[in-house]
Amino acid sequence: MSNFEFLKDFDNTLYKLGNRIEKQVNVSPSGVKADATTFLEHILKKLLTMAGLKYNSRKPFTDQVDAVFRSDLKMSNAYRERIKNAYNYRNKIHDDFEEIERHEFQDALQLHEKLFYIARKFYRDYNDDYDEYKGVPEYKPIELDLSDDEVELVSIPDFNEIVDVRYDYCVICGQPNHLNYSIYCHKCSRVIENANTFISIRNAFGKDSKFTKEDLIEYGIAEGYANQFINSMARENMIRVMGRFMTFNNMHLDEYLTKIDNYIAVGELITRFREDKITPKDIKKSMEYKRGSFRQEPFYQFYKIINQEVINKFEKDILTTEDIKRSIDYTTITQNELKRWYTIRLAQYRKGNANESFVVFNDLLKGRYLDLKREGLPEKQIKESLNVSDEIYDFWCDYDKSFEENIKEIKIDLLIRAIQEGKTKSEIIDAAGVSEREYDNLVKVSEFKGNEFARLRNLEIESRKKDFVRYLKSNDLKHSCSLAKFSLDDFYEYYDKEDVNSPYYIRTTEILMDKYLAQRRLGKTKKEAIETVGIRESYVDRWLTRTKYADFKDEDLKVTVALILRGLKRKQSVSQIAKTAGVSEKAIRTYVKLGSRGSEIYKPLFDYCMEEIVPGKISQFLEIIKTKSIRKALDSLNITFEELDRCCELGKSGDERFSEFYQEFLEKKKVHYVYNRNKGKSHKIAMRESHLTPEEYESCRDNLDKLSRKIKFTIVLQNIDNDKTSNVAASKAGCSVDEIYEWYFRGRSGDEDYKDFYESFHYGYVRPNIVPIQEKLDSEKVNIDTLIKSNKEHFTKKDFDIWVKHGLVNVGVIHLEAEEDEDDDEEETKDTFTLKTKVKNPNSKRSSLGRLDSNDYDVEELKKQILRK
Repeated sequence: MSNFEFLKDFDNTLYKLGNRIEKQVNVSPSGVKADATTFLEHILKKLLTMAGLKYNSRKPFTDQVDAVFRSDLKMSNAYRERIKNAYNYRNKIHDDFEEIERHEFQDALQLHEKLFYIARKFYRDYNDDYDEYKGVPEYKPIELDLSDDEVELVSIPDFNEIVDVRYDYCVICGQPNHLNYSIYCHKCSRVIENANTFISIRNAFGKDSKFTKEDLIEYGIAEGYANQFINSMARENMIRVMGRFMTFNNMHLDEYLTKIDNYIAVGELITRFREDKITPKDIKKSMEYKRGSFRQEPFYQFYKIINQEVINKFEKDILTTEDIKRSIDYTTITQNELKRWYTIRLAQYRKGNANESFVVFNDLLKGRYLDLKREGLPEKQIKESLNVSDEIYDFWCDYDKSFEENIKEIKIDLLIRAIQEGKTKSEIIDAAGVSEREYDNLVKVSEFKGNEFARLRNLEIESRKKDFVRYLKSNDLKHSCSLAKFSLDDFYEYYDKEDVNSPYYIRTTEILMDKYLAQRRLGKTKKEAIETVGIRESYVDRWLTRTKYADFKDEDLKVTVALILRGLKRKQSVSQIAKTAGVSEKAIRTYVKLGSRGSEIYKPLFDYCMEEIVPGKISQFLEIIKTKSIRKALDSLNITFEELDRCCELGKSGDERFSEFYQEFLEKKKVHYVYNRNKGKSHKIAMRESHLTPEEYESCRDNLDKLSRKIKFTIVLQNIDNDKTSNVAASKAGCSVDEIYEWYFRGRSGDEDYKDFYESFHYGYVRPNIVPIQEKLDSEKVNIDTLIKSNKEHFTKKDFDIWVKHGLVNVGVIHLEAEEDEDDDEEETKDTFTLKTKVKNPNSKRSSLGRLDSNDYDVEELKKQILRK
């Protein structure tokens, strides 16, 4: 059967031309060229017609092939080069008749094979039924045809006779081979020749004999070559030279002959390999190749040459068979070798030196890649199975613009197929081998162009949306998506992009709102309800903030208030209630406040708090503020100032639930006010921290003024006890030094309200200072300024001036009045708060009268005493 049998029903003319050429290879090799021209021009005319172009006999053949390549027919670059190469090959001219006679059969064979593969690709690419191409048989080499005895047959020469092989490098040493018709260089050839001569001489003379140079010449060694031969054998340690006599070194003979045998074996192997008498698989199994792979001599150069020859055979085989897998299997080229070959050829291609096998390899690999892509195999799997690296893929995209278009078309076909199969978006993306971003871009382009992919996709999505709404009524979101062939991500995408006024959006929103509120009524938090329904938090936030969803917002508030009220009745903490209701603790307090103002939604919260919660808390509150500040007491009971004020107002207005509390709390506030003032805080701060209102302060102001004055007394005297001067004490008490002495002299004059202060200040500050001063003044002349400066830690100049002005200190007399007769021993007296204290010895630095250290008295007892006053 003819190699061109597959063209019979596809293109009968091309079929006949192919058969004619196949016949002529045997009977008239030179005639193949003429018919090959017609064969190629017929294909060109067909391609031109398909591309909408006309054949022009005046225009060069190759230019018209280029015109087809530039058209929309999508001819690959490799196929274009293959047709042009075949056309140029048939124009090959030899120098003389002998050359023509020698090469015409080889040329006919090669041209016939090229035409077969061109026709097969033409059949594959432009046949409507791709499956028919899969049945095309592989190329069968031409055999001698004896069917026509009338035609004189051309004898088929031995292929080895017509192959002109050149050996540029020695197969043994790897040095440049000037005798490139031989596999050995001159030096290695001489080594083999000397070894053969040596064996002959040894056999002739006898292995134990002695011989001379003359014996060698007599044996037949040329006289001019005899010395060179002797020196060569001596260097190889094959003979021993003793004067004019020589003997054979038989101990080294076996090793030497093994080396020569290896030389010859390597030469025979490489010759047989180049003559295709040994396959690459066989030669790689040889001992010589394996030893060369370990860099053993004399096999290493042979190993390198074979590897290069394998590459050469691979390139030739890929051109002949157009089958990458077969070529790899046949030549046993490894993936590392293939990758190295590809990298080298790619670099040459980029420099403008295109290798035909490299072009064909890429064309075949691309074709197989596209075939697997059409079958829907994952991208990663395709690249792994074909060993397509990112570098190869990028090269295809850069140098073959039609490749990316083919990929895009295949991806769209796969997308359409996946949509029709009812797959979800993520499944569609996986099936087409695209990224989500790439899918979105394809959708945008398709929508813009309004092509079949966009139309089918939109129809399918709308159909699934209708199914989804129907399923959502009685199923959860995830299951509804599954039934409608959505993924959750698909639902989110479609819902987010949908027109808010569309029936799908409105109905879906209503159903999801109902599902969400149902979960909230079960007591689930906002987050839990969202997770159970399967929606995004942003959806609920949107429903709660947009006016069009006001009904949902009201219903959600009612559910929230109901959950808060339930938590209160269950005696839960505010933080627990806030977590369950899905609001902040501050929001709960706000709701109660709104309820106090009459808001219908929040009023149940306020009523429950005022009837059930607050009364119990305020009784605890009165106990806690005995030892803590009002703020800390409120925080510990989780009561706000607003709630406290509310209770006070109700108690003040006569509400029986809070009237007793109000009276007790008012007394407590007075105590806190006095206590804070006693600690030296300002009136403003004391008012704020005691929670005393201006109205309440005014109602008991007279009493508080007395307490305030007593507080100042206490602060001044406490500082005096701590060895502070009068100006420091006045500053701490919030008064002036003049005020202190005003109180002092009023007490001295007999005012009962100031008597205790007078006694304490006098014995604690005035007397301890004026007695030593007066003694100093009486005993010697003293500079007053110096005296004051030397005692600045004990009193001030203002103190001294007041003492002098009122006669407490003078130059000659000490005006101590009745105090001079008082006993210097310790005596008991009462301080401002009727507490007992001891008077210090007046000879000490300071007397401490009428006060206790801040660490020596009970705070609560002090408060009570102040209130009694």
